[in-house]
Amino acid sequence: MIESYAHAPFHYLPPMHRDGAPPLLTVVNSSGGVVGGDVLDMQVDLGRGSTVMLRQQAATKVYRSETGPARSCCRFRLADAAVLDYFPEEIIPFAGSDYAQTTEITLAPGATALFGEIVTAGRLARGERFAFTRLDLDLQCTGNGTLLLRDRAELRPAQQPLDNPALLGDATIWASFYALTTQPLPAVLIEAVDDVLHSVAAGAGGATAAPAGLVGRVVGTSLDTVRAAMQHARALVLNGMQLAEGDA
Repeated sequence: MIESYAHAPFHYLPPMHRDGAPPLLTVVNSSGGVVGGDVLDMQVDLGRGSTVMLRQQAATKVYRSETGPARSCCRFRLADAAVLDYFPEEIIPFAGSDYAQTTEITLAPGATALFGEIVTAGRLARGERFAFTRLDLDLQCTGNGTLLLRDRAELRPAQQPLDNPALLGDATIWASFYALTTQPLPAVLIEAVDDVLHSVAAGAGGATAAPAGLVGRVVGTSLDTVRAAMQHARALVLNGMQLAEGDA
């Protein structure tokens, strides 16, 4: 790590270096959750050819918003041939919460960003199923000064019930998987990821080619099942990248 800085509520654990694996950096929100009025900001810059696994220590708990919306912005800038592997824990929007999250990813030629996003319907054990006020998720990926992909969802359950059969139905967990790169991904890899997400037990999913790699979706009723599918998809992409490097 060349340069790093954090202040409350964020801090990070010392990077872990394990044989045969990229360094693991864990980000911690010491406040234990996000409340109305919070503004969270994180930026990670990866140098040429660098690789990092970025994780969170715990789920993002979004509490009831009493003093306006909470906002979070994560910015990732990847230099040539850099690889970001970012899979945060799930977002749990409590009843009455109002949360907007923006993720900005900038790719140089040959860079790759793997990003997973999992959202729950709320604290189901307390009967909080789609009881949040608003959840706004916005991902933007740019390369060479051009917007390659934007994926945005603004959910307001009071205005559009999410348990509508045409939307989430009985599902209480939904997730997005992104493999973002400036290089075309092999069709066979996209099909393999599609098969994994499509076969989630008691759920549904799939993947498709995107202007910057691929985008996958999956919904289900089990956090463990959805998370396992996302990790399987991640492993497929990482293995495909390693095979491509071996053939180069």
